[in-house]
Amino acid sequence: MYPANLLILMVLLLPQTPSGHQGDLPPPPPQPGLAQSIQNLLLTRLGLRSRPTPRPGTHVPQYLLDLYRFHSQQYHLVQDPLFAFPDRHVQGANTVRSFHHLDTEGPSPLPSSKSGTVSRVHIAFNVSSIPKDERVTSAELRLQRRGAGRGAGAHRVHLYLSGNHDNGSSLLLESRLLAEADTEVSDSWESFGLTSDLLERAAGQTGLLDFLLEITALNASLSRGVRGQGERLRVRRSAGQREPSWARERPLLVTYSHDGRGQPLAPPGERQRKRRRGSTGREAGRRGRGGVQSRVRRNGGRAAKLRRLSRARCRRHPLYVDFNDVGWNKWIVAPSGYHAFFCLGECRFPLADHMNSSSHAMVQTLVNSVNGAVPRACCVPTALSPIAMLYLDQHDRVVLKNYQDMVVEGCGCR
Repeated sequence: MYPANLLILMVLLLPQTPSGHQGDLPPPPPQPGLAQSIQNLLLTRLGLRSRPTPRPGTHVPQYLLDLYRFHSQQYHLVQDPLFAFPDRHVQGANTVRSFHHLDTEGPSPLPSSKSGTVSRVHIAFNVSSIPKDERVTSAELRLQRRGAGRGAGAHRVHLYLSGNHDNGSSLLLESRLLAEADTEVSDSWESFGLTSDLLERAAGQTGLLDFLLEITALNASLSRGVRGQGERLRVRRSAGQREPSWARERPLLVTYSHDGRGQPLAPPGERQRKRRRGSTGREAGRRGRGGVQSRVRRNGGRAAKLRRLSRARCRRHPLYVDFNDVGWNKWIVAPSGYHAFFCLGECRFPLADHMNSSSHAMVQTLVNSVNGAVPRACCVPTALSPIAMLYLDQHDRVVLKNYQDMVVEGCGCR
């Protein structure tokens, strides 16, 4: 016995083979071994080589959770009060990947000149798991900023790309001033933007991206010491800090890429405009069905028959896919399921305007009315929309991806 949702996913994601008869029996359930082949094919369509088996307790960065919730218009669930949708980064990207840094013992303090005290630390990331067929469009290094108490003074931050690129020397990426912290403001994150060519050039050979972070106290007399300076940006675990707490504060590299198979992660407003443009056919369909129902009321004795015919016409039906039914809830963080819908119904002669029929379908239906050897047109999806999925990949890294053609938005005869 196979889960119903496995068969549903097969119908939704496998290439469609048109059938000439709407009344045909459903296909038989997959044979032993075929179910696994179907799941493997679905995982391939999702860009995965195998079914992920994440370790229990794998941390999901709050930034990606907030990004998913904002993209899904679940604004009330966004936890970071300073969260802003990264419009600049998601342009041209349908995939967001997160990488925690390779944890080491922490910064090595070095004395500086009269200007103050300097703390330097290397932060490295392994980005070798980015698929070769994905085009990285941008990236950002995110470091949590901590309040150091009153009197901490301002700090100057220099971010370098360490010597693993062309000339072997450190390359200054950005210099930024951190003003004196307000102890009443909650912890926030500093984001340093990275270009795609820089990321690809640096990580192309070794798969490692190594940064040098230099933090200078501009007023040494008010500084709390080298350790306090380093803690202005969280780059190492505090003494005795437990893993769950440290996981929420660790340096995070976020990459934005496109796999060539769908639309970018557009802001909510842009998605709504596209859906409104695509809903014209569905609105016409509802108006058409309303017209049928009004005629049913006027025709008295034929009402029952016309109602049955109206219900049997090609249209969209509700369908909810629960990832728990196919055991995918162990690696899919969100959503727990989604409304996929499906198309079902007859394409009988004459085809009404609201049935969103192609000219070929109209001609085929006309010929079918006089020659039964010619099959009727098929009730199929004519408009599909994507959904965003937040999941853990085979390397226990969190990925947000926009998957195309997952939700039926409109049906018609083809």
